[in-house]
Amino acid sequence: MDKKVLILCTGNSCRSIIGEALINSHLEGVTAYSSGVAPSGRVNPNAKKVLEAHGDWNDTYYSKILDEVIDIDFDLVVTVCDHAKESCPMFPKSTPVIHVGFEDPDGKEYAAFERAYQEIKEKLLPAVQTKLKEQPMQKNVFKTDTGVKISFTGAVEKQQIVSMVQNCQTGQCECMGDATKQKIKNMQVAGKDGKVELNLTGEIQKEEIEAALAKSKVLNKPCC
Repeated sequence: MDKKVLILCTGNSCRSIIGEALINSHLEGVTAYSSGVAPSGRVNPNAKKVLEAHGDWNDTYYSKILDEVIDIDFDLVVTVCDHAKESCPMFPKSTPVIHVGFEDPDGKEYAAFERAYQEIKEKLLPAVQTKLKEQPMQKNVFKTDTGVKISFTGAVEKQQIVSMVQNCQTGQCECMGDATKQKIKNMQVAGKDGKVELNLTGEIQKEEIEAALAKSKVLNKPCC
């Protein structure tokens, strides 16, 4: 089954359209879509022209609102402009989101669109391939003699778990109630990127921690 990727921009008229077309033309086993957080409702003529020049244009491409694609079960969302990154919405599931930014060629001469095409091809396609090959984060919770241990594997960074612990220690954690927090006497992070362990000491139950992990904004953030 093809992987599904959404390329998200502001106007959905240049960069995201080019990215959508390039992925569909050059990445086997991947189907791309595009949309805008504030779509212009039109494809820039020069974006269409440069895609036609390289044989990548398809008449099905058009500028669309996010609501038209929000219910698709995406494997990856890529924001290609800063505004889209900052206003990235919450998707129905914890879809991985990466940012690969490009300068907007809108309003410039055709040569700028040619440069944008080449840059998007050189940077976006490898980034999408690399991210799709990553194993999704797996979380396994175990009851221990001293508390609870959580094993994180796959697409996890050690700093990500450290940040989650720091949020709990500074009172910024919203994933668990006060009663659960008071039971935790100590939190220790070990391991490295791709394989991280979090050991919690205290009279806590496995089910409490599983519920907290499901609510964690650090682990389930909509955008990166």
